Amino acid sequence: MNLSPQHEHHSADSTGKRIKKSPRWDNEEGVAATVGTIMALLVFLTFMGMFTNQFVPVWMSDNESTHMSEAIQQFVTLKSQIDNAISLYSNSLVAPAPIFVPVTLSAPGIPVFASPTAGILSITPESKGVKPMFNITYTYQSNTSGTIYTYTLDQSNDGYSGGYLDLYCPNRYYVEEHIMYESGAVILNQSDGEFILAGLQLSVKNLQTTTHPSRVMQITQVSVEGANKTIGGTGAKGVSAELTYANTIAYENIGAYGATLNITITSEHGTAWEEYFIRTLTSQGLTQYNGFNITKQVHPKVGTTPAFYTVTISIDNIKILDHTHATVIMGIGELGV
Repeated sequence: MNLSPQHEHHSADSTGKRIKKSPRWDNEEGVAATVGTIMALLVFLTFMGMFTNQFVPVWMSDNESTHMSEAIQQFVTLKSQIDNAISLYSNSLVAPAPIFVPVTLSAPGIPVFASPTAGILSITPESKGVKPMFNITYTYQSNTSGTIYTYTLDQSNDGYSGGYLDLYCPNRYYVEEHIMYESGAVILNQSDGEFILAGLQLSVKNLQTTTHPSRVMQITQVSVEGANKTIGGTGAKGVSAELTYANTIAYENIGAYGATLNITITSEHGTAWEEYFIRTLTSQGLTQYNGFNITKQVHPKVGTTPAFYTVTISIDNIKILDHTHATVIMGIGELGV
């Protein structure tokens, strides 16, 4: 019996099928897949970098700018409500309405990419010798029952006011700003300058019934009282203001030409006050150095005490002074849910 020789690739028990070999890795396909993944990551990271470096700063700057506009509107609303309460309450037996204004501390952030920009809200109450100080000095003569007396309105009696409300916004993309309610005015302070957005209640008019240059002046001083308090963070807080006192007294000088009235302001925002009085008095018909005069003294920074100014405004020929002094108690609280 002849046995045919077995194929060299078959075993004795082979069925005749070839043994399959395991597939071999294609190096070219693996390199292509890796390069493709890396390129996709590079494209993603490029767009992500463009977004974080270009769009996020612009977006956040817009958020912070919008927040500043909103905060200014809130401070002006607070001032307006206080002014209205003073106007209605002065020499009145009607109790003033309560005042409550929400103040937004922070600018909104961008989810994942940027956190909100926090703010700091603080109240510094009026205190003798503590800035800011707003002093009025007016010495006049009065004829009482045929006897001439000399009186002076100054900081020792009703001519002194102080205290302030401050919102500090340390913006990261927009310019840093302070918004303040000080001496009845709203002040905006930036790193590149400052400006009084809404001034105090002030009016100076020439008297037309006399042959001598004389004027009637109306001015309101606002004292801020309450607890010294500072709150920082995000979200919004409520500012309450309670008018506890408001009174108007008319002072008339018997002299034909009236008397000089001096306003002395000690504040870190002396430049804003100087520009405000120049702008306001000029618009009311007075001329600098011929009707009013302004001087400003700079006190440089000493240690931790910041630089401040002493601004003196002298207004001539004030025959009648309608002076209003008001006291407001301010507080900071949480908003109700």
